[in-house]
Amino acid sequence: MAVTSKLEVASELLTEALRLFLEGKSYFASLNLAGAAEGILGKFIENIGGVPAFKNMRDTAVLFLERDDDGGSVPRGDPVRDMADLINSAKNSTKHGIIDVEFDPKEEAQDLIDRAIENYYTLQSQFDLRQIDQLHQYHEIRYRRKS
Repeated sequence: MAVTSKLEVASELLTEALRLFLEGKSYFASLNLAGAAEGILGKFIENIGGVPAFKNMRDTAVLFLERDDDGGSVPRGDPVRDMADLINSAKNSTKHGIIDVEFDPKEEAQDLIDRAIENYYTLQSQFDLRQIDQLHQYHEIRYRRKS
């Protein structure tokens, strides 16, 4: 039986998420592949004492929510858990339950891919991660200036 590094698994998942996204199809699959890669890479970041992209985004959003300066009321409950649920709602709604999903799959796939890429870049200085050729093409498309 072959042994495969979880980092290799995450790299493959991210590569395939990028491939599907760049082909302009299967955004739901791309979203979930990127989400899986993000989760694996995030565990490695936590293992070396870092903060993964998801937790950074969640904690920043909670900080802004708690510093609500417009006089509005801050929601009750667990703001960290509520924000985590909100950030992951698209991904989780495709995997759980039988209710139809209602969101832009391309936009949500981009969000998950962005977080997975952020985690990937964070780990590059610590681990020998394989090169993902589609990263350059993705960045060109994602961040091209609109005329």
